[in-house]
Amino acid sequence: MNNKYRTSLAFWTMGEKYWNLSRGVCEHIIRSRNKYILTSDREIDFNECLRKTKWNDVNMVIPLLFNFYHGVELMLKGFVLLSEGSGTKLDHLISELYQKFKKDYPNEKELVMLLGRYVDKSQMPILLCGFLNQNKLSVNRFYESLRYPFNNNLSQEYQHFALKYQGPEGLQFYRTLKADVNKMTKLIVTLGHSLEK
Repeated sequence: MNNKYRTSLAFWTMGEKYWNLSRGVCEHIIRSRNKYILTSDREIDFNECLRKTKWNDVNMVIPLLFNFYHGVELMLKGFVLLSEGSGTKLDHLISELYQKFKKDYPNEKELVMLLGRYVDKSQMPILLCGFLNQNKLSVNRFYESLRYPFNNNLSQEYQHFALKYQGPEGLQFYRTLKADVNKMTKLIVTLGHSLEK
């Protein structure tokens, strides 16, 4: 295994860890039916309420998406490094990494399509697009908005409401994200193995 491939493999392996966490959170949100409020004809104690409402978009969507997008960034960087070399300038601009991936791996149509759902605003799920539109953000700034409550100069507070309080109606987003992570992981492993020299 050459050094360039070993470096790319390190990026893919770490990216997979972030995706594993994202998949697990999606599974818990789906299992809990995305409940963020409880109703009962009896008093519900705090611990019971916390246990029954812990796994929902109100509590989990921001760190879930941060981890998912960090995984996307790492996966893309691994492929860009492999195709363009270690002298390549790598930044956090996911849309540019995605464009380089599309250019460097034109035969990976299914993977390009799946990544495009989360990187190309015109293909994004309504939940994500609504958040970007509400906050007047590009996909490159999406990542920042999942790390901090404000932009760098504190002039814009990010409004995360569009990502939250979806209840059971929002479950399809988490089902799709989980399925897409599974598909992308398999495709990336297959592609990575095919590029090993």
